[in-house]
Amino acid sequence: MDQLTSLLAPSPFQLWLAVGATIVASLFVIVTQKRGSLPPGPRGWPILGNVFDIPAEYPWKVYRRWGRDFASDIITLKLPGPPLLILNSAKSAEDLLVKRSAIYSDRMVMLNDLIRADWNLALMPYGERFKAARKMFNKHIDVPYCRPQAIVAVRKLLKDFLAGSEHHDPLIRLMTGRFILSSGYGITVDSANDPYIEISETFIKSISHATQRGAFLVDSFPILKHWPSSFPGAEFKRIAARIGKLADSARTLPFAFTQDQMAKGVARRSFAARFLHLMHEGTTRKEIDDVQDIIGNMYIAGADTTVLALRTFVLAMALYPEVQKMGQQVVDTTLGGRLPDFNDFGKIPYVDALVSEVLRWKPPLPISIPHGATEGDHYERFFIPKGSMIVANICAILQDEKVYGPKTEKFIPERFLTEKGEFNNSLSADAAFGYGRRQCPGKVMARELMWMTIASILATFDIHSPVDEHGVPLKTIVEYGPIGNLNYPPHFDCIIVPRSSQAKSWIEEYSEDE
Repeated sequence: MDQLTSLLAPSPFQLWLAVGATIVASLFVIVTQKRGSLPPGPRGWPILGNVFDIPAEYPWKVYRRWGRDFASDIITLKLPGPPLLILNSAKSAEDLLVKRSAIYSDRMVMLNDLIRADWNLALMPYGERFKAARKMFNKHIDVPYCRPQAIVAVRKLLKDFLAGSEHHDPLIRLMTGRFILSSGYGITVDSANDPYIEISETFIKSISHATQRGAFLVDSFPILKHWPSSFPGAEFKRIAARIGKLADSARTLPFAFTQDQMAKGVARRSFAARFLHLMHEGTTRKEIDDVQDIIGNMYIAGADTTVLALRTFVLAMALYPEVQKMGQQVVDTTLGGRLPDFNDFGKIPYVDALVSEVLRWKPPLPISIPHGATEGDHYERFFIPKGSMIVANICAILQDEKVYGPKTEKFIPERFLTEKGEFNNSLSADAAFGYGRRQCPGKVMARELMWMTIASILATFDIHSPVDEHGVPLKTIVEYGPIGNLNYPPHFDCIIVPRSSQAKSWIEEYSEDE
């Protein structure tokens, strides 16, 4: 991964190659600016604009500061070719990426033309194919169908916690992988190092670099995609080839497993098995490929977001014991001495608020995947040229005190409750899943899995901060690392112990055959 990251910056050869094309792009900018001014931003260099101003570390912080410095919800980075626009408020993100999503749903050359990851709904260019794929996702991925697998995966997580592992993070990864691979393909996994889990995680880590505007010069100058791989300055093509192989493996290998199990007559209940079972003689190869892609979307989407969110929950409970105690009290009162099931879903407002606060406090992605403008557009006093890349600063949006109240850096689930203690449906943390037609298609499934996991842990376990050699609880500041991953200090692994002998017996007595 370090080698991959080192190749992201444009080489001197690429920059010189870009100069000629930039002259043409500059003429484009001059023409388009006559139609209106761009949002404000750093001054930049002649011709190259803000190429060297793109923050390599903590971009969400830098973008939020620039928004304040320029007194604008939208800021611009001028780049060779169309600019990069950053949206720092929920209003601007809603106005552009939701209300005008038809023209702000395009994607990038590196992702679509070279890596060929456009089977993924989050990365697919907007158009008729996208509309058809989204419709097919909603047709084949119905959430209630996979609820039994969610309960099994969560109950196994409780048993794993009970076994006393020192490290909770791989257990959460294993639980999420169990759910996704079981519901999607009927695959049973017993280790967080399962190859199917590793494929998805490696792909996600690799693709995260390619989603950043400015990471690859080919996104500013699409003509470079025709540059031979053997030529100087074509590192991006070699990177694309490596990530493309990962993308293909993530899409095809689990589905092939289900096909093989179906042929042997031993396939387990799953979305893939259901489709293959209902498949008729007239089913085309394209229909099979489309369903393979759709289930692959679920596989990839849940492998990252849900794991990060549940890690955040565990850490929040250790750092905010008063919140944990309140959650345990309301769960105990509602359940009356049993483990939760989906009949309880939506009936415990405090747990609903916990799910939303986890997503708001430290969203899995601090910055959204870029949206491309398919045509020029006017917004307020600004003109947004065709081809502009737009990203939502998710961290800034979800920490807006005008929306979420004071102390947004604190973990306070009550901000999502009304004065009567009911869940406040008018306040949302869905920005954590992205915006508009690019919003994560599996958000409903992710929320349900989060809800079931959180309610089950609160019913059965106490979570404590680790202690030092004197028995004093360690405290930590939860912050993102330079490129957006949540940092956990060394040795800060929460202590998770059963709340009572009764809770322990609930877990021990559970059988997958119930």
